[in-house]
Amino acid sequence: MNENLYGMFDKVLQSEFSIIEEASKKTIELGKDAKYGKMETYSLFDGVIIAFMDINIDNIDNVFFEDKLPSRLLQINHCAKGRYSYAIGDDKIVYFGKGDLCVSIYDLTKTVSDFPLGYYEGLEIFIDVDVANEHIKELIPDFDLIELYESLEKSKGYKLVRANEKIDHVIGELYCVDERIKEPYFKLKCLELLLFVSIANESKMESLSLSKRHVDIVESVKDDLINDLESKITIDELADRYDVSKTTLKNCFKEVYGKPIFKWRKEYKLDYACRLIEEGHLSISEISKMVGYSSPSKFSQAFKDYVGCTPSEYKK
Repeated sequence: MNENLYGMFDKVLQSEFSIIEEASKKTIELGKDAKYGKMETYSLFDGVIIAFMDINIDNIDNVFFEDKLPSRLLQINHCAKGRYSYAIGDDKIVYFGKGDLCVSIYDLTKTVSDFPLGYYEGLEIFIDVDVANEHIKELIPDFDLIELYESLEKSKGYKLVRANEKIDHVIGELYCVDERIKEPYFKLKCLELLLFVSIANESKMESLSLSKRHVDIVESVKDDLINDLESKITIDELADRYDVSKTTLKNCFKEVYGKPIFKWRKEYKLDYACRLIEEGHLSISEISKMVGYSSPSKFSQAFKDYVGCTPSEYKK
């Protein structure tokens, strides 16, 4: 069952991968020894696969890349941790983050997928609508997958619903299911989720669809922020450097990385400081200077507020 759907991973995975089979579960390991993470997948119905994704791609640009597929595929994505993006058409990119739900047409959205934070956890349901429709209709007679697909096709190719209690209720329990009931439970929840997305309205706080130019600017700004952590830099300087308004820059950066520019930079500095402390080659004073703090005491307070202990305690 669903060998055609599993076969598509040969066409869309950029990294080396292997598939480990275990009863109804197939685990797709990305990179040698799952270096870039894994996807734990289950075949639910003819034409329907659910995949639990745990991705860590700090050392690779993309896991997926554009490849047209012959089947008409729907995807349902739920983000548990990190951020995920789709390219829409030739010049738009949409981002979603923790708790958000997105249903989309594969060929309209799956050009280059990206995980801007370098990690991602969530679930993805792949549906071959022409294969799955008759099987789903046997269980939900008034529901039509093809109608859902065509309604998305006539609009912009996707529907994005921001995190809310209803999504948590429908999806939350999927991440912690007793092994003894996983397969039937996943089937029930898949049907519930299909009904939910068919009537769900997009949140009024829908994400911006960013142009590739703006995404490129954000990536350049990120590089500026991390290349010299000791430097002081302002929004005005960055906006002038890339010829965009301050408001546009702030909004676009938050859309890509999920946080305001300087909150993101502060956390990046402190995460980097954690790695330096773990390596054990530098003193706390040296590390505080490297990550842009004017004194070890200010660094220690910021570190404690973020990590929950002082740098000296962390070192132990």
